[in-house]
Amino acid sequence: MEMQEWRRLAFRSVGLLAVVLLVTIAGGFSSQKGFWQKESGRSQTAQTQKLSNIEHVEAHVMKQDELSRLGEHYIEISKTVTGQAVSVRLDNDYMERTMTLTMKGTSVKGYGKSSVTYHKGDKTSQTDNVIQKQKISQTHEMVRFIFHMNRIYEPELLESEDACYIVLRRPKEVYSHVVVIDAGHGGDDEGTGSVDWKYREKDSALKIVGCLKQILDGTDIKAYYTRLDDRDISKKDRVRLAKDAGADALISVHCNASDAHDTTAKGVETLYSSRKETTAGDLTSRRLAKDILEGVCEATGRQRRKVIRRDRLYLMHHADVPVTIVEVGYMTNRSDMRYLKKQKNQREIAQGIYNGLCKSLKRKERN
Repeated sequence: MEMQEWRRLAFRSVGLLAVVLLVTIAGGFSSQKGFWQKESGRSQTAQTQKLSNIEHVEAHVMKQDELSRLGEHYIEISKTVTGQAVSVRLDNDYMERTMTLTMKGTSVKGYGKSSVTYHKGDKTSQTDNVIQKQKISQTHEMVRFIFHMNRIYEPELLESEDACYIVLRRPKEVYSHVVVIDAGHGGDDEGTGSVDWKYREKDSALKIVGCLKQILDGTDIKAYYTRLDDRDISKKDRVRLAKDAGADALISVHCNASDAHDTTAKGVETLYSSRKETTAGDLTSRRLAKDILEGVCEATGRQRRKVIRRDRLYLMHHADVPVTIVEVGYMTNRSDMRYLKKQKNQREIAQGIYNGLCKSLKRKERN
């Protein structure tokens, strides 16, 4: 009996040890999987954070016979030492209408407001209403000039032996086509969400816009973005960007939702405002909305709903350019949500938006 009891205890101990080992290993794999998921999430977040509304402009070394490149509208920053070896970079934050010129080197002392001269035609001044405010900060090996501008410019940075020049041109002076792409919601404004609230509209819209940016970056269409990360952007600032850029079109990307008791509604629809049904020959909001809807549905094969007139929405009512909101699918519908959450499909939606935009821009060119 005693020997049998010991055997039973031994078997139980071995069994318990095996269970503990299995739980530990499983837990290890589980936590490791969770770790990699988090790492992957951090990597994706970091990748998203790399996208920014701030455009970096590298300096072009200007030869003596290239002075004509300056044109008539530019900011001149005189170097304190002729031929001074410095590293120069310009950051253009178009949402904030701010340009920051950074000069790094072993000797960047002696800079001040007198170092800056604003040129417009034959006129020169230390400041102008174009530069609404300027600030200079300096350390031992770096000086930074911050210019708050009156509107959006497409700057070119030129450098000679004795000065740096920021050439100022309006977007339409540089590009034939200018558009504004808006990722709906953002920050504390999450928009709608999936039935289980696992997926948020603000995130889905941002991912699609990120895919659209990849496409537009390889074209000659100049695109400005209201947001490329998760932040609060007021409706007023979204509209202002389109007006300030002189955009040909404003496209706002959203996801749809139905009432909690109705999960059958699905498909793609676009909204427009009749406020832009104005001058003959111009691209209208309604025409833009039709082209975008057609482009997305052809690229994705998703159900096509309607082009809907919605004049009272803020974007629709206040935008001074052709504008459409594209509702790319219903987050409350199981089929649409399965489609929306896959990266491959987000790229398809982006391609569809691009195809529709190109059709609208070609239509405008013909007129």
